Amino acid sequence: MRPAEELLVELGVSDPRDIDLPAIALCVGAEVQYRRLIGCEAQIIGFRDRAIIYVDERVKNPRRKFSTGHELGHWHHHRGQSFVCRSDDIGKPTDPNSKNAERQADAYSGDLILPPFMIEPRLSPLGDISLEGILTLSQQFSASLTATAIRIMRMTRQPLILISQDLAGKRWQWPSIGVGTLKVRADIDLRSSATVSLAGSNKIGPSRKESASYWFDRRHIEQFDVRVQSVRTSEGEALTLLRVLDPRMIDTYG
Repeated sequence: MRPAEELLVELGVSDPRDIDLPAIALCVGAEVQYRRLIGCEAQIIGFRDRAIIYVDERVKNPRRKFSTGHELGHWHHHRGQSFVCRSDDIGKPTDPNSKNAERQADAYSGDLILPPFMIEPRLSPLGDISLEGILTLSQQFSASLTATAIRIMRMTRQPLILISQDLAGKRWQWPSIGVGTLKVRADIDLRSSATVSLAGSNKIGPSRKESASYWFDRRHIEQFDVRVQSVRTSEGEALTLLRVLDPRMIDTYG
């Protein structure tokens, strides 16, 4: 288990409804206060074994919850130091083993809000993972759809890729271990479901079969299809769950 999970187990927290970050903070010597901040989204002021965490009161959940967990991550990894964290510092998809201080704090927050030991037994009942299934889990854990989807990508062996795009193209992708080294195109194909989601509402779109050439720039890849499902996030980006249907595509291009 990672440190945030160990803390939850130590405190006897076994249900997502009991993940109360201000209460957990008090157990580790930190006090959380929500107030209006200028120039940052959250900050922590630590000295010896005590700390005060401030989070901008204008930030709404689940973002507020993640920002609180982020500062608790600093308290765990960088105790005694103070950090002022802007919105750009918090919540970037990354390698959880990164040594960057902000990314370490992000990884800790993710483990605290979406602990793998609670997620794992909930994965099998989902069957083939869909955005609807991810949304159900995100609601159970009071987490964002994107954060929940990334957590699942890190744990599942289903042949899936999570992709974030805007009109300029790919912002990032998070593949599961089941797709090898497949990388999606840098640009966005106007025929894809992601384009439809960007132009539409924030409702999860239907699952659609599309040519792999809409998503991958590889020679002769049009012989394969993929199944995709997209939704526009509150940040105005398209979040797409892509499923590789034919294992030969991974063998050939992954």
